[in-house]
Amino acid sequence: MQKALSKICLMERCGELWVSIVGMGGLGKTTLAKKVYNDNDVQQCFDCHAWIYVSQEYTIRELLLGVAVCVRILSEKERSKMNESELGNRLRDYLTTKKYLIVMDDMWRNEAWDRLGLYFPDSVNGSRVLITSRNKEIGFYADPQAIPHELSFLTEEESWELFLKKIFLAGSANAVCPRELEELGKKIVANCGGLPLAIVVLGGLLSRKEKTPLSWQKVLDSLTWHLNQGPDSCLGVLALSYNDMPYYLKSCFLYCGLFPEDSEIWTEKLIRLWVAEGFIQRRGEEIAEDIAEDHLQELVHRSMIQVADKSFDGRVMSCRMHDLLRDLAISEAKDTKFFEGYESIDSTSPVSVRRLTIHQGKKTNSKHLHTSRSLRSFICFSVCFQKNILRSLHRRVKLLTVLDLEGMTINTIPEGIGELIHLKYLCLKRTRIKRLPSSIGRLTNLQTLDFRSTSIEIIPSTIWKLHHLRYLHGHGLVSSQSVIDKCRNGPLSVDHLTNLQSLGLRAGSWCCGEGLGKLTELRELTVAWTEIAQTKNQGFSESVKKLTALQSLCLCPTVERVNMPHLMPFSDHTYLYHLNLRGRLERFPDEIEFYPPNLISLELQCWNIEQDPMVTLGKLPNLRFLILFHCSSMVKKMVCTSGGFQQLETLQLWNFKELKELIVEEGAMPDLKDLVIDTCPKMKRLSHGLLQRKNLQHLKLYDLSPKLRDELSRKKFTAVDYGV
Repeated sequence: MQKALSKICLMERCGELWVSIVGMGGLGKTTLAKKVYNDNDVQQCFDCHAWIYVSQEYTIRELLLGVAVCVRILSEKERSKMNESELGNRLRDYLTTKKYLIVMDDMWRNEAWDRLGLYFPDSVNGSRVLITSRNKEIGFYADPQAIPHELSFLTEEESWELFLKKIFLAGSANAVCPRELEELGKKIVANCGGLPLAIVVLGGLLSRKEKTPLSWQKVLDSLTWHLNQGPDSCLGVLALSYNDMPYYLKSCFLYCGLFPEDSEIWTEKLIRLWVAEGFIQRRGEEIAEDIAEDHLQELVHRSMIQVADKSFDGRVMSCRMHDLLRDLAISEAKDTKFFEGYESIDSTSPVSVRRLTIHQGKKTNSKHLHTSRSLRSFICFSVCFQKNILRSLHRRVKLLTVLDLEGMTINTIPEGIGELIHLKYLCLKRTRIKRLPSSIGRLTNLQTLDFRSTSIEIIPSTIWKLHHLRYLHGHGLVSSQSVIDKCRNGPLSVDHLTNLQSLGLRAGSWCCGEGLGKLTELRELTVAWTEIAQTKNQGFSESVKKLTALQSLCLCPTVERVNMPHLMPFSDHTYLYHLNLRGRLERFPDEIEFYPPNLISLELQCWNIEQDPMVTLGKLPNLRFLILFHCSSMVKKMVCTSGGFQQLETLQLWNFKELKELIVEEGAMPDLKDLVIDTCPKMKRLSHGLLQRKNLQHLKLYDLSPKLRDELSRKKFTAVDYGV
């Protein structure tokens, strides 16, 4: 099926611009599209590629912006300033000269074509727009001459094969079912009607149960009962899997239904919300965030949540919810009054609503919140927001636990926010807020405070009173100590926040004394280093040395050319697996003892390095992910010696203005999968053997010398994206 669709997309240079995959939910339209989109042969055939999710709620500007970001034609500043027409014209001008592949996943309505089609030129050069939709008519509407690729249900043989892979060999081939379970298994699969999603979800349920006839018979009996409750067989299977979940997992699953359709849910945010909502029960001495991550993995194993992206260490970085599973979550949430979407709230809404979510494009009206005195969580995904809603919240909704205003077009937050003493989660990320009121210090139950990407410059020192904080991130500078911020034991400072798991702030007095070293539970530390801080960094290195629970450390400058603080060796930091250092170094750390012994990911951006860093870095035994970013380095040649980088999987080199050669000797980087070289305009030589590695999956080269680019083009390396 994948090969057939690849031919539709690629074989002839001319032909239809639009290609569509259609079929009911759960048949695997997105899965098939992803296999085609990520195929090496497909990637090689196009100059640029973009993937966007359309869904039922969308704006044309956001869709155009998604394509523009994928094809790398906009700066950060341009993204925020350009309107729909400007974006579309800029994109059309660029695509006119390119052979492009754009995937538009989950299209619901024809209206989108009438505006998007204006900006996707058909230059008759083999460009393709691949759409997926449940509606066959959409494919014909986009191009009446094109025949949609309609997915069919799996055959009995295909269904059984998928079922066995899910339960017995986790996706491997040649899975075998015990003879005593085969008859029961085939009856269970028959009830799935050939729908892949139902088979995978049911397989996820059975994979966690005992492999006995009694256990499987109970599942078959329950399945039969659910299917007899209504005509929709798929929802019956999904409901069975939901009802089989333990109580603690049901709340976590339902909560995912709060997010907009097809949205990418960031694990970091989801876990903090689960913790704030009280879904995570203590388990001995384990940290709540670790338990929550286990819950997420269990949902993934049950196929109730899909992995969208993974981090370099294999952890789930973001996830998605299939439309049908989201429908199930919304249905169950409505029955149990777990949450409600704004579209179902009106002036006569019940006062018992506990969680309210507002999605993009839905206009809000504060009068709808006046009666919701039992509201505990208010999560907003909309850009349409009335100013008086915040005032209504802190005056009328006294029991609020979660307040998420990320991306809202609000400029201020009222002083009365301090009245929400039950608040545990406050997110102001990407708002226009310029200051935090000092009353923030009264939110003594607050666990998460996130004000990244705002205009907040000064943070009131009352935040040091929030001793329950587990996550504190922003880019402001904490104000100097005032008289009213005294406590019995002296001035308040960062050492009162002993529950912190993750901290990210601009450098100041808080990180230069002894207080930072007392945060022994800290796992993630991000410090934006300032010009002032670089002259007053006494005690910082000593404090970091004491933070032996650190897993991630990031030091980055607020402006270019700021010197990084002197750092002591990380030999005692056995849990530190990610290190990100940016700025000017006194000297390049060329002793292996300087680096954490179990370092997996390293990012270095150093302006004053003159020697080849590969000599030292190649000796790090566990390094799998390496990014080197130098703005004005004088390094002209890099040599990765034989035996070096034995675990390395990803290498990225950015902005090496003078680099001419990258030599990778035989036996070095045997596991390299991803190689990115960007803005190395003088590079003339890459080791031939490097590009021939059998494990190399993705090779992206941008802004190289014309000579090297021509050479690589003639050799037609298969996994290369030559950029723009």
